[in-house]
Amino acid sequence: MSPTRLSRRSLLAAGVGTLAGGQLLRPSTFRDAFDADPSVSTDEWLLPGRSPSRRNHVPVSGGTELSLSWERSFDGDSGYRVVVADGRAIVSVTDDAVYALEVSDGSIAWRARPRTGSGYGVALGGEHVCCSTGDGFYVLGREGNSKWWLPGYDYRTVERAGFLSTYLPVGSTLFTVGRGLEARGMESGLRHWVGERPDGSRLVANPLAFADGTLYCAGGRYGNYPFVAVDAEDGTQQWATAAFEYESRHLAVDGDTLLATGETEGGGRIQAFSTDDGALRWQRATSTQLLDPTVADGLVVCATEGRRLHAFDRATGERRWTVGRQAGVHELLRTDDHLYVHTPHGVEVRDPSTGDRQVRHEIAGSEPNGFAYAAGHLFALRGGRLFALEVVDGA
Repeated sequence: MSPTRLSRRSLLAAGVGTLAGGQLLRPSTFRDAFDADPSVSTDEWLLPGRSPSRRNHVPVSGGTELSLSWERSFDGDSGYRVVVADGRAIVSVTDDAVYALEVSDGSIAWRARPRTGSGYGVALGGEHVCCSTGDGFYVLGREGNSKWWLPGYDYRTVERAGFLSTYLPVGSTLFTVGRGLEARGMESGLRHWVGERPDGSRLVANPLAFADGTLYCAGGRYGNYPFVAVDAEDGTQQWATAAFEYESRHLAVDGDTLLATGETEGGGRIQAFSTDDGALRWQRATSTQLLDPTVADGLVVCATEGRRLHAFDRATGERRWTVGRQAGVHELLRTDDHLYVHTPHGVEVRDPSTGDRQVRHEIAGSEPNGFAYAAGHLFALRGGRLFALEVVDGA
């Protein structure tokens, strides 16, 4: 064989070596450009999660008139999130499968079973469905087809009361926790970068929210940790707040304000920071844990573990109103004109300016574990059942 002619095996080995070396030395050569645009129409916003700013707000009027369009029962308990895209509602069912249901009538569009043990929640990034199981992290295509799998990345969670998010999909990029804070390509799973502190050490943090090219993270769940801002392009830390004691943490971004809520040893707390440098603007304490915030029109509304609702002025922290003990407040979402509350008894519609209840729509099922607004419907996930409630806009 001519010394200048390489064998097929040699070429393959050389190519693999080049790719591996390039991935380690120059990862930007082997990845698509960062894309933060979820490319989602107004009618397909996911709550919470499709909008990575985590404000739990849909820019439509909404309404008070609700009617049951359909319901779907599953053989097992559902995971703790429902997501909506392409006219389909997607849920995971524990020890069963991931289901995509047609928004129009609840019929099954597709069913995918990555592995038994699925059911820890789903999230959407671009045209991909992310789901975590007991044996790894799976990414599916828009028709439920398997795209790729990360072994060892098991039990990853999306944000929900009691959980700290360990992955956040944004457009074509997946932010997750692996060797540290990581960014991976949604299409291939290839690692873009590992987060880095100003001193060059590895950044370990949980991705909780994203806005305007910046990823906002928590340095840890329990104990005293800062909140951290990270450049989404390269993973470098931009700033960090002082360390604050929390038992659980949630973040939302509204304009130039980063809002943090959660549980402390003494009860609950809400804080507002500048997105420019992490400076603390104000903070307020409550008697019980504050769940994730809902933000619109300068108003921040939070439910508590003590079954109350609190509303704060976003700019000053002034308490606007409080609603006393309810029959269970679990999940909130907001339209321009209405506040929707998912409770063990069903769905309530409240006036966001006063907190007054306007309508109460009772539905069956057990504890709430998923809530979304899309395509003119509220989707309420309750135990092993999903309910689609039509919302008459402006009613």
